[in-house]
Amino acid sequence: MGNRVIIFMIFIVFGIAIGMQFHFEIVKEFTSPYTNEIETQELTDLKKTTENMKVRIEDLKKQIDTMEKERVVESVPLQKLKGNVDEYKMIAGYTNVSGPGINIVLDSNLEENKNIAEIIEGRKYLVNLVNELKVFGAEVISINGNRLVSRSEIALAGNHINVHGKPIAPPYVIQAIGNVDRFKRYVDHGTIIFELMESNGIKSSIKFSNNIKIPASTKEKPMQFLKAVE
Repeated sequence: MGNRVIIFMIFIVFGIAIGMQFHFEIVKEFTSPYTNEIETQELTDLKKTTENMKVRIEDLKKQIDTMEKERVVESVPLQKLKGNVDEYKMIAGYTNVSGPGINIVLDSNLEENKNIAEIIEGRKYLVNLVNELKVFGAEVISINGNRLVSRSEIALAGNHINVHGKPIAPPYVIQAIGNVDRFKRYVDHGTIIFELMESNGIKSSIKFSNNIKIPASTKEKPMQFLKAVE
């Protein structure tokens, strides 16, 4: 952009120089035949400056053409690198995502709305459900709005369940983005987990949607001992 401005200014100066040269030629034509030596020298210098400007403008044009060609060539790997970074950020859970998928709500079916955290964690229902969804193609999963990433844990903490270090309470809402047809086959033929949960007083509500929204992970554990190996 800076080079284009420079060229634009040079064109302006070049135009002024041409005009001045034209002016001198007219003055020369209508003055006495005995041209003043100073005016002659000024006209000679002006012509020389004009020629130098022409050469400089051509050089700048060539430089800009070269830079634009290099920018086009460099933009391809840079765009590819940016695309890779964006993909890895999405996989790592740093971006909000949306897509087709399944929405599962688990709640108590027991009297007096008994806490089902101990039942779900004791029988590993939540962990197994997440793993089964992954087997059937879940690309992103969240529990009560908490995005699961590679190092997320699901564990009982007292009388409640922690997901990724955050306490959650019933009803437990599991959302997964993936192929809806595969999720339907999973619910209909690929698991008995919902029947087992029902036998333990846990009711499930399942819906399929073309627009499941899962937020980015708000917390990530720092890595202190991990090192890259070439």
